[in-house]
Amino acid sequence: MAAMELTRKNRRKFWLKVHLYLGIVAGAIFVIIGLTGSLLAFELPLDEWLNSNLMIVSVETGHESYQPIDKIVASGIGALPIIGKAISLDFPRRDGLAFALWFEQPSPDASYLERHQIFINPYTAEVTGQRLLIDFERIWRDPFKDFILRLHYSLGLAKAGMNIVGFIGLGLLFSVLTGLILWWPTPGKFRNSLTIKKNASVERLTFDLHKTFGFYSAIVLLFLILSGVYLIFPEYGRGLISVFSPVSPAWPNIKSVLQEHNQVPISFSRVLEITDMRYPDGEYRRIDFPQDKQGVYLVSKREFDEPNQKHSFRRLWIDQYSGEIIHIQDRTTRSAGDAFVDWLYPLHSGEALGLLGQLIILISGFVPLVLYLTGFIRWLQKRRAKLAAAVIQAKKNPD
Repeated sequence: MAAMELTRKNRRKFWLKVHLYLGIVAGAIFVIIGLTGSLLAFELPLDEWLNSNLMIVSVETGHESYQPIDKIVASGIGALPIIGKAISLDFPRRDGLAFALWFEQPSPDASYLERHQIFINPYTAEVTGQRLLIDFERIWRDPFKDFILRLHYSLGLAKAGMNIVGFIGLGLLFSVLTGLILWWPTPGKFRNSLTIKKNASVERLTFDLHKTFGFYSAIVLLFLILSGVYLIFPEYGRGLISVFSPVSPAWPNIKSVLQEHNQVPISFSRVLEITDMRYPDGEYRRIDFPQDKQGVYLVSKREFDEPNQKHSFRRLWIDQYSGEIIHIQDRTTRSAGDAFVDWLYPLHSGEALGLLGQLIILISGFVPLVLYLTGFIRWLQKRRAKLAAAVIQAKKNPD
C-alpha cells in the first residue's frame, strides 16, 4: 500500500511539473489570446461603432431600396487608386450599413499587397470613405478590430506568428488535460473538488479558485483550443476530418471558359439574377470578382439558418462570360465532414448561438487570465513555503 501511495505521489509530481512548465511558457500567450477573443465575440458591432462615419448610413423614408448593383460597384471602382485592384464586394448584413468593396494595392516598398476597403451607401451609391484594413507586416497600421484579430491568431507576427499560436495551442491542450489529471479527486473527496472552501486561508482560496475555474471551464476551453488550432492549420484539420468523412476543398480551382478573344464579362446584375434563379431565398454576403481572364464570379448567398453569420457555406461559381453555373456548394452537396467544419468557426466565435454564445465567448476569454494569475500566485506561495522550510531546517542543523 505504501509503495502504491509513493507511486501515486511521484506520478502527481510529474504531472504537476508538466502543468507548471506548460503554464509558464504558454500561459501568458493564452491570456493575450483569451482577452482578444473576448473582444472579437462582438467584433462586427464594435467595428461599426468605431467606424460609424464609414460604415453606417442613414435610411430615408421612401428611399429604402438599394441602388442597382452595377451602379454600386461602378461607384466603388471609380474611387479606386490607380494602383488598386478590386477583389470582392461585401453586402451589408443589415439595413443602415454600407457595402464594402475590397481592393489590393502594393505596400509602400512594394514587397507585398495591402488590403483596403471602400464603403458605398447602398441607397445613394455614393462612396462614404475608405480605409486600410490589412497590412500584413505592420499590424499597428490596421484599424482596431483587425489589430485585435491579428493579435489573436498570429500575435501580429504574420505567418510565423500563426505557427507559434498553433503550436502554443497544442501545448495549451496538454495544459488543460494535465490540469484535469491533477484536479481528479481521491475517493470520497469529489464534492470538495467542485467547491471553494469557506473561510479558507489565502493559500487555500487561491488553490480552490484555480481548480474550480479550470474544471468548470474545461469543456469550453478544450473546444476553443481545438477549433482554434484547426483555424490556424486548416489543411491538416481537413485532412484529419476527411479520414472520417469527405471534406470539400475550401477554394476549388474553377475557371471560366474562353471561347473567343473579345468576350465581355456579364454584369453584376446578371450575376444576381442567375443566383436568385438558383436560390430565391437567403441573403447575399459576398461576391468575389474574376481576377484574370479565366476567373469566375464566386457568389455567397447565405441560407437564413446557417450557423455562420459572416461566411456563407452556400456558394456558386459562375462563368464570367456565359453566366453558366460551373460549380455549386450547398446542402445538397454537403457531407458530414463539411457540416462539421462549417460549425467550427461560428461556435469558436460564439455567433452560432446568437447573443448567448457571444456572451459565453466574452466570459471565457477572461478564464485564461484568472487561471494564469491564480496559478502564478499559487506557485509563489509554494516557493515561499519551501524557502521558509529550508531556513527552519538550516537553523535546526547549523552544521
